[in-house]
Amino acid sequence: MGSQNGLIRFDGVRFDRSPTDLLPKINVSQLFPEPNGDLWIGYTFGGVSVLRQGKISNVPEALLPGGSVLGFARTKDGSLWVASTRGLARQRRGRWEKVARPGDGDPAYEPQWLGRISGRLYFFEPRAAFLVDEDTGQLLATDFAKAKHDQLGLPPSVPWHESYNVYWATLRDSSGAFWANREDRDGISRVRWKNNQDAIASEEHFSKIEGLSGEVVKAYFMDREANIWVATERGIDRFSVGKFIPVVFPGRKTDLTIAPDRSGGLWVGSLKENALYFKNEAPPVRMAGLGPGSDCSMVDRQGAVWMTGYADLQVYDGVRVAHVPPPPGAMKHDHGQEVLQACQGVAKDAAGNIWLSLAKVGVFRRSGDTWQLNGGFKDLPSGPSIRVIADDKERIWLGYPNDRIAMVDRSQLVLYGRNEGLAIGNVLSLFVRNAHVWAAGDRGIAYLASNNRFVAFQAKGGDSLRGISGIVETAGGDLWLNSPDGVYRIPASQIEALLRTPGYQPSYELFTQDDGINGQPQLIRPGPSMVESADGRIWVATKEDLSWIDPSNIRYNKVAPTITIGAFTADGKSWPLSEAPALPALTSNLRISYTTPVLSMPGRAHFRYRLDGVDDGWQDAGGRREAFYTRLPPGTYRFNVLAINEDGVTSAMPASFTFSVSPAFYQTVWFKALMAGLAALLAWCLYTLRVSFIARRYRLLLHERSAERERIARDLHDTLLQGMQGILLQLESWARGPTLSDTQRHCALAMEDKMRSMLIDGRDTIGALRQAQDHHADLISGLLVAGNESAAQSNTRFSLRLASAPRNLLDDACEEVLAISREAVLNAFRHAEAEAVWVTVDYASQSLIVSICDNGIGVSERRIEERQREGHWGVAGMRERAAKLGGQFTVTSSPGQGTAVELEVPRRRAYASAPFFARVGRALASVLPVSFRKRETKSAPTRINTQKKVD
Repeated sequence: MGSQNGLIRFDGVRFDRSPTDLLPKINVSQLFPEPNGDLWIGYTFGGVSVLRQGKISNVPEALLPGGSVLGFARTKDGSLWVASTRGLARQRRGRWEKVARPGDGDPAYEPQWLGRISGRLYFFEPRAAFLVDEDTGQLLATDFAKAKHDQLGLPPSVPWHESYNVYWATLRDSSGAFWANREDRDGISRVRWKNNQDAIASEEHFSKIEGLSGEVVKAYFMDREANIWVATERGIDRFSVGKFIPVVFPGRKTDLTIAPDRSGGLWVGSLKENALYFKNEAPPVRMAGLGPGSDCSMVDRQGAVWMTGYADLQVYDGVRVAHVPPPPGAMKHDHGQEVLQACQGVAKDAAGNIWLSLAKVGVFRRSGDTWQLNGGFKDLPSGPSIRVIADDKERIWLGYPNDRIAMVDRSQLVLYGRNEGLAIGNVLSLFVRNAHVWAAGDRGIAYLASNNRFVAFQAKGGDSLRGISGIVETAGGDLWLNSPDGVYRIPASQIEALLRTPGYQPSYELFTQDDGINGQPQLIRPGPSMVESADGRIWVATKEDLSWIDPSNIRYNKVAPTITIGAFTADGKSWPLSEAPALPALTSNLRISYTTPVLSMPGRAHFRYRLDGVDDGWQDAGGRREAFYTRLPPGTYRFNVLAINEDGVTSAMPASFTFSVSPAFYQTVWFKALMAGLAALLAWCLYTLRVSFIARRYRLLLHERSAERERIARDLHDTLLQGMQGILLQLESWARGPTLSDTQRHCALAMEDKMRSMLIDGRDTIGALRQAQDHHADLISGLLVAGNESAAQSNTRFSLRLASAPRNLLDDACEEVLAISREAVLNAFRHAEAEAVWVTVDYASQSLIVSICDNGIGVSERRIEERQREGHWGVAGMRERAAKLGGQFTVTSSPGQGTAVELEVPRRRAYASAPFFARVGRALASVLPVSFRKRETKSAPTRINTQKKVD
């Protein structure tokens, strides 16, 4: 909005004056929006600016004719025209030029208007009109009166009157009505014509008396939701068409009672005025003699209108008004006059009897000319009923205080109370349509179920629907309820679900004063406060106002709202939205402001937003127009927001913008990678420390075991072997003595050989125990000891060859490999009858390979199996040890060709890994220049020969 105080942005809720700070002048006279979002601004004291993406650009005043700017227009060739009080100018192909007129320079020359009429561009002076040739830019004189007629959009047969000020304030709304200022009166005139005829169908006037903010209208504006905005010298007014259409009474009405007839009309009675009859769009008809003093009414099936008056019951049959005497005792004294007690309801049953409920008196039935209290039913509750209605079958329903309902069907009376499920308090309204019976009270609402019991229910969200004073179920099945909170509409589908599923809470649509309902309904009387006319319209009465709605043609706002993001603030500092702002590290508090110009009902607009990367889904913000976030981690974020208008129409596209939060040094990737590396290094160090600790414990255990084996070997040598050696010497002496016979000597010699063999085996076992005493013993040394000792006791030569440089072995691997190899060497010396035994050890890169070969008599697999059956498990034991290491043990032999035994152990089970830092050192050394490293020397295989030792 442009004013003499600047440029103001209004979204229906808040006024934003910040754009004024961008302007070179504050006295704005004209605004012209462009489809791309640009806004052209004209000033009262001359000058033009354009607001584009939050930045202002000014047109040099020397290029303009000067004077107050009257209007802007864009022609089809893209030129922008500007009219001021001193002339015309246009921007063509990016250049401004003045458009000359014969009257330029004349003080009396006064351009007044520039704009489009039926798609063509017109320019007005006080007594002349011109059509702008958009191709050449020339001004072509045209008929002044016709141009003004067309400017207003008047019907063809309606002449233009000079009484309408067409220059400053006129508007043709979406319904065809004409809004204008009249020179002969203050305020606004709204005129309608009859079917394009010159006769005026209606003319409304709005001034300060009707609530207009001022008397002089400066401008009209119709927004895209068809609201009419009027600017006066004192403020801004909005005219809106609500979903409910208010009824304009010729005079003031109070305490309205309403009764529909069968032809689509509605009878309206009141306490102080005669009855009015409304039908279609015709003005209401005043019925003299019917009323005043009416506080209840009904139209019977014969079309007769029944209303209470001050002193009797009045009946209008379409011709005359008849007066029916009231029941006895129904009168009261009021300011010195006898008047009828207040009426709660009136209805007519199938037999033609009239039922009447009077406050403080009771319920009466009139048969013929006789009134009978409670209709002669002794069981009918005493006292007046709050409501009396007749259903489609002309049964009478009466609602009483304290959860009591009575139904009278001719001579049959049915009572309902708390034992029948009623729990709605004082019954304020009843409605029956076909098989559906609805009852509402000051504590809730209920329906009559098929088991002839009432069932109370709540609406969605636990709404108890209290204080319902009017109920209507339409032919389509929708349920309408009039309450102090507004008018509820529950769709037919929800009613079906309610009747089908006990405990179901139906959803609803709520209409309030913003929808055109003025005031609140009367709870007790007059009643009911809501009825349906024969044409399908729903009528709602309050204390002084009446409005209606057509359920088949409810006016919904189908315009999708536009959503804009207005401001972005981080830690109190505002950031521009034109570029993706990069917020500093450790930004903690973010606020994002957004809005939507939902102008019909801005209070019902609500929003949903989502911050990608933070919110899992859309967040419902209700009517709040700000979003807050705190302590966002570093990263790039995209904020999206949607607007939903009062009728649930959502924005076509969300408004969005992108921003980022910079990381602190300890939030960067490289820092996290460094920390991860340090953590891994620490974990590795801890792991290495743990492994070394376990290895140390293992070495201690091996040392203890070795010491124990050494002790056992020593004890065996000092006791068992020494004793056996003594026995053997005695046995040798005895066997060679002269006292034995040949048979005894032969047995003794056999025993001597057996004893010697056992002594040798014992010595070998003790040797094996002693050789394993050091878990660091080198494999090569162990093999040399075993081979040399065996060679010293036989005529067989022994040799050992290293095929590659030795490597550190795992302790258990060294022990097992040495045990297998030693057993193979000893077997070769004992059983091969070979001239030579040679061992080859290869520390290959992928495995450790030990081979023991001889050139003896050989052995077959069958012989090995036979030896196992005889109890010799040497080869089987070697294979088991090899399998324990995950290695392969093979024996290759043929008779007379010798035997080859080979053991291959994978490197992961054989070799000990070097410490971590040693490996790192080797890796660094490998990349250093040669001058910094020792030259590598390749050693030839090492051969160790052992000759037989001669004693």
